[in-house]
Amino acid sequence: MELHTEKATHVAELLDWARERGAYHAEEGLSVGAAVEEAVRAAGENLGEQEGGEKPDVGALVEVVSAAVEGYIAAHNRYAAQALPERQLRDRVAELTALHRINSAANSSLNLGDMLKETAQAVMAVTHADVCSIFLYEPEWDQLVLTATSGLNQEAVGNVRLRLGEGIAGWAAMVGKPVAVHDAWSDPRFKYIPALGEERAMSTLVVPVVLFTKEKLVGVIALNMYEERNFSEDETQFLETVAGELAIAIENARLYEQTDARLRQKVAELSTLQGVSAHIAATLNLAEVLTLIAYQAAHLVHADAATIYELHPASATMELVAQYNLKDPNHTIHQGKVNPRVVMNTPNSVIAEAIMRGVPLQLAPEADSQMEVPFSRGGYRSMFCVPLVAPRGIMGGICLYNIDEKVFSEEQVGLLDAFAHEAAIALENSRLYDAALRGLKTKSAMLQEMNHRVRNNLQTVAGLLSMQLRRMAPDGEAATAVRESIARIQSMAAVHDLMMSGTEVQSTTVYELARRVIEAAVSTLTRPRLRVEVKIAPDDAERIRVGSQEATLLALLFNELASNAILHGFAGREKGRIEVHARQVEVPGKTREAGKVEDRKEQTGTDRRARFIAIEVKDNGRGLPEGFDLERSANLGLNIVRTLVVSDLRGNFSMTDREDGQGTLARITFTPQQAQQPATSPPTA
Repeated sequence: MELHTEKATHVAELLDWARERGAYHAEEGLSVGAAVEEAVRAAGENLGEQEGGEKPDVGALVEVVSAAVEGYIAAHNRYAAQALPERQLRDRVAELTALHRINSAANSSLNLGDMLKETAQAVMAVTHADVCSIFLYEPEWDQLVLTATSGLNQEAVGNVRLRLGEGIAGWAAMVGKPVAVHDAWSDPRFKYIPALGEERAMSTLVVPVVLFTKEKLVGVIALNMYEERNFSEDETQFLETVAGELAIAIENARLYEQTDARLRQKVAELSTLQGVSAHIAATLNLAEVLTLIAYQAAHLVHADAATIYELHPASATMELVAQYNLKDPNHTIHQGKVNPRVVMNTPNSVIAEAIMRGVPLQLAPEADSQMEVPFSRGGYRSMFCVPLVAPRGIMGGICLYNIDEKVFSEEQVGLLDAFAHEAAIALENSRLYDAALRGLKTKSAMLQEMNHRVRNNLQTVAGLLSMQLRRMAPDGEAATAVRESIARIQSMAAVHDLMMSGTEVQSTTVYELARRVIEAAVSTLTRPRLRVEVKIAPDDAERIRVGSQEATLLALLFNELASNAILHGFAGREKGRIEVHARQVEVPGKTREAGKVEDRKEQTGTDRRARFIAIEVKDNGRGLPEGFDLERSANLGLNIVRTLVVSDLRGNFSMTDREDGQGTLARITFTPQQAQQPATSPPTA
């Protein structure tokens, strides 16, 4: 009722009105003070001075105010009882949303730092905390390290460390239970760390992160409030749930990192073994190969130095043949000569005796120091010897030195065995090669010298260029030029392998020559993401044989045309195809020798059939540039091709776009200087 327009004359009506107004204030979310003020004004208006000058009844005034407060409290309690399930539902939804964010972060990325940062932000959103920090436990140091934080100084991440029991976080990790502190600064366990910038922190809740399947401490989650706060049981339970989810996610991320690192290590080990095998097959420089093996063995098992000894059974001695010091920045694999020369008698040497046992052994690093053995007096504290065992017996051994005490794992010992096997093969191959050279001297001294020098020189030049290439920018012009030079050398090496097999100079087929040279060029020049398919039509190419002079020239031609296709035709592409077609064409009544065409007839009066060879090299690249002219626009490689064809082969060379517009077509025609084996069915020109 409207008391302002119609004053109540009965106290009971006034009390009912006060209860209704108090309830109204509560339902509208107004303060209880506003309800009291309105009740006082209404009581003053309706219970003013009575006739005769009597003062208002104070008791009645108190009753009115009390009725307003009573109505306010009753309505507030009714509203709170109705709103409680809704608030609890909102809280549960927020918690589930946060857990979903944490699980999504764990499943979408195995990056530990990103996942922990996302977790800290999600926890802050639910708990309305001012700071959330996550510490991970490092068992090797027995410390907690700050790994992620939201609300504190980010520069402290990775730099703040706590021992177990140190600070409130360290205490919770040590006892393995949640710790809630109302006033952190007054708690004796609190530790102030200036780098964190937590001067305003008051209340703290810390929950340990434990992987319960293994009873393993993973870390802790810490919440900080800038105002004093009593953490509820629901908040603690939520944080414990987050800690359980986080423990599994962290363990999975760490296992992934360990597996990924181990996989990379295995790939590196296998790549190194493959490289050593290739080096052994590509060169006869035994000292360089053994020094490379010593370096790689020490590098992969994290040793500081290594030596390799070779056994001489006839004299019962063990000779130092290679050494490498990883602590010496001037030491390289090219330091093949060992100085001074160290030769040990097997009965009087601790190292030799250990190697002759045929099993890996741990020795004192000062063993045989009286014989001036390398690294025996350099302050090394451990040494490990692995024998070099070949099918014919023990060939020598590898010794690895460490400045610190070290025990090699089973995997490391297995890796050293693999290296020892490679070194044994190198020694065995060297001995067999020496024996073969001695046998060949009796048959053809000239061929022996040529075979030895040409192959070694080619491989040495290719090896030196490959080493120089590793010091260049991979995509630079200089690196491309070096790769082309390596490909040219390898093409000559391929001809040498084909023509100089055995003890006689042989002829070879166009098919085999093209296959080896183009595959070598593809292997040397192809970018990592480029796949090149090589197709050589075998019909005539397998029947056409060429001598040493034409083979050398064709090898260079095939290499230059393949290089041109890879570097220019396939530029910017992920795959390409190179095709080679060769034909032997017979023309009646004409023959060509030394660039001179003549009509010839046999004495019987029949025409002599002249043969010329036609070779086509196709690619499906981008084709020739607009306005291309072979004489004016050709690069170095194409100029080499044209010069070799015209001047040396006395033939013709052309280069055009393919008729289908899918790449280029290079044609080479020439008449061989030596008679070829006739084709079974002469093709048409």
